[in-house]
Amino acid sequence: MNPILIRTMTEADIAAVARLCQDLDYPTTPRQLASRYAAVRGSPDNEIWVAELDGRVVGWAHGHGGHLLEADGYVEIGGIVVDPACRKQGVGRLLLQACEQWAQARGYPRIRLRSGIHRADAHAFYRHIGYRQRNTGITFSLDLPRRD
Repeated sequence: MNPILIRTMTEADIAAVARLCQDLDYPTTPRQLASRYAAVRGSPDNEIWVAELDGRVVGWAHGHGGHLLEADGYVEIGGIVVDPACRKQGVGRLLLQACEQWAQARGYPRIRLRSGIHRADAHAFYRHIGYRQRNTGITFSLDLPRRD
């Protein structure tokens, strides 16, 4: 097997990353992703990595700094996706290692991630590589009216 290359995402990766978003149940178009990519790139304390195998993007991860009044800062994994055909080959672990190294270089003491309750395989993977479940919180959201 050829080595997996982990590198920072570029604009050239947008179509491949948009395709992979389908696997996370976040349907998106390359146009939508291009807009989001520009916003993330324009915001400090963010990084996006892709995993490349045989010249093809087979995974991605996004890490961003989190700052709270009640706790020390941390890096949150905004998303991580590995092509189903490439799972169990070390891609996810390498993407998370890139995020861990990035967090450490910036002085963050912890990495957090959220995972849907139905993603049992992902939970097993995170536990296997040393991540621990900290709570059983429920995430709430509110869609705000558009300001035109």
